[in-house]
Amino acid sequence: MNIFTCDGSYENDLKEYTLNILTSSGVSSPNAERGIMYTADSGNIVAQKLYADLIYYKKIYRPDPYPEAFGLYLKASGITISEDGTWLYSGHSYPHAFRMLGLYLTDYKKTDPLRDCDRIEPIESMTRAGRLNTALLLSCACVEHTGSPEALNLIGRILREAAGDSTFYCELLPAVRDNLENHNFEKISLKTGNMDTPDAWLKASDACLDKAVECGYVYACNNKAARLADLIVTSVEEGSSIEVLEDMVNEYAALLKASAEKYEPYAANRLGLLYMTGEIHASDGGCAISHSHINRSLAREYFLKATKYPDSNSAWAFYNLIKYFHKDYDNNIELMNEHMDCIKQLNPRVYDLAIEL
Repeated sequence: MNIFTCDGSYENDLKEYTLNILTSSGVSSPNAERGIMYTADSGNIVAQKLYADLIYYKKIYRPDPYPEAFGLYLKASGITISEDGTWLYSGHSYPHAFRMLGLYLTDYKKTDPLRDCDRIEPIESMTRAGRLNTALLLSCACVEHTGSPEALNLIGRILREAAGDSTFYCELLPAVRDNLENHNFEKISLKTGNMDTPDAWLKASDACLDKAVECGYVYACNNKAARLADLIVTSVEEGSSIEVLEDMVNEYAALLKASAEKYEPYAANRLGLLYMTGEIHASDGGCAISHSHINRSLAREYFLKATKYPDSNSAWAFYNLIKYFHKDYDNNIELMNEHMDCIKQLNPRVYDLAIEL
């Protein structure tokens, strides 16, 4: 049984947020953000989750953003953690906060932006298997109550990691059987089957990812594209037919495009590289080349698209624009300086490479 349930009381808090902030101040104005902070202080759990988002995504400055946001996500979830590490649950929760806690437990000290974040003691005290188990329960609860494709994508990631480790598999098995085996997630129209082997977990992981892609979740598109890139590189090494490879590369490009068209910088930059060089990079460092997809004008289009909603991945797009379209800068030193400044601000590691171009 999943201890993380929702009593529905958040709906009053959602109405308060909508009436007092969203309808009057919008989503991202300074007045709206201050309103979220003020309403969160009063105990509104919807506002607490949104306040945590502002901190986590660095929309407002905090010297130690990730531990502070974690504390707010706990409040929004109705969860406290005792001194002995027990997660105590009240039932008064905003279920979308469950997914963010699951993300913390999965990505802490492993994946950006939590790879190098400050210490979060409650997470430090948990084993990796314990983190994944709790993250799975939180994500399942989120999908159950909201139909969140983001949480479904996270379930897929957790299942794939746990299926590849016998210790994780054994520890997560009870939670998987109780919450995923032959289960119907009605809000997102997904039915699962038997979950009695690691291979069944991998199959369910793919099903979760496919459904999240179907819902248009950009990071699910990216994750599936990354898995496909691994398969493409392996298939090239094994000598698969040109027809099979072409179909896979077309699907890879379509997944990246679905994400890039929503201004996701990582996907747009990767798609730009595919069109510029034909390169498809696997997670182990391997690389395949698709000459049939090279298109210089599309490469520029997607490199530029990767800079429209900038994050650290956008630095690579600026780098690629300078590297592959250097003639655009020959008589425009102001543009060169502007893009170099963007690289330095977004990703100093890329800046060190860019100054050598």
